[in-house]
Amino acid sequence: MKRIFLLIASVALSRGAEDPKQISMRFRALSLGEPVEQAAYQSEGKWVRFTIASDFLSPTQEYRGPSTLVFFQDAPRPDKVDARTPLRQELSVVLDEAHRQEALLLEAKQAAAEATAKAPEGKEGDAARREAGLILSLAEPAEEAARKARERAAELQSQIDRMPAVTSEDKPVGGKETKQPASGKPMHKKLGTVTAAEGESLLFLFQPGAKEARILKITDPTQSHPYGTLRFLNLGNAPLRLASPYASMMVTPRQPTLFTPNRDAYGYVGIEVREAGPSGRVLRTLRARPEPDARTTYLLLPEGDGITIKGITERAPRPGP
Repeated sequence: MKRIFLLIASVALSRGAEDPKQISMRFRALSLGEPVEQAAYQSEGKWVRFTIASDFLSPTQEYRGPSTLVFFQDAPRPDKVDARTPLRQELSVVLDEAHRQEALLLEAKQAAAEATAKAPEGKEGDAARREAGLILSLAEPAEEAARKARERAAELQSQIDRMPAVTSEDKPVGGKETKQPASGKPMHKKLGTVTAAEGESLLFLFQPGAKEARILKITDPTQSHPYGTLRFLNLGNAPLRLASPYASMMVTPRQPTLFTPNRDAYGYVGIEVREAGPSGRVLRTLRARPEPDARTTYLLLPEGDGITIKGITERAPRPGP
């Protein structure tokens, strides 16, 4: 009897190894380094190819398979030109200009606010208030330049999104075609591995590594990030604090945090990213203009003794004709 029990147990274990538990979940992906073209994974036994961009989140991927997801990348094709490359280069330049103009505008508004705050009441403070108004009027060209840069960036991103990705089925220059194995498995290199659970909605952040990417797994239910709000994701190991003139909030590592303080008269919000604690050192400042049909996730990335901020904006789908 004991031998029979052991035999049954061994058969059950072997079947479990051959047929691992299947899960259903969804995810989006973002590269923290260079974009990953021709990324691939298997869902329900079929290969799914998509792009892991570095400046916008991938479309939602519906996954059905083992709880361990393995990502691959098709063999690179250096002789294949991607028509999206020049648009992405222009987009980078335009975004840099928008950030520069917004920084100038933020400095002007802070100077005007300080002049107004220090002005005495009544006629004695009129000169200081006029000075504040002059500062704001001189900053109007920067505000207009930032607005135009953001509009151009949105146009470029829309063009990029509509263009097809370079796929592994394309023939390289010279007429030779890379053959696929009989199994249908693409010619690839392994990108990385991550685990998930049944029903999860996740954000996978691909961080470059020496051999494989390190994949950070973040809970990402889309309903928890409404349009018109700002979301912050601290990718460091220490908590940070977000501060504005009338509000403050802690951001714990790897926990998405919504923080959209009151807007000023122009619709902007000013936020300081500080070290934890009531008198924490200011690491970066941020000026944003929340829009009702957009939502932005700000990734707070450690860099030396400070941080860098990477903003990923998503716009609401436009209604059909």
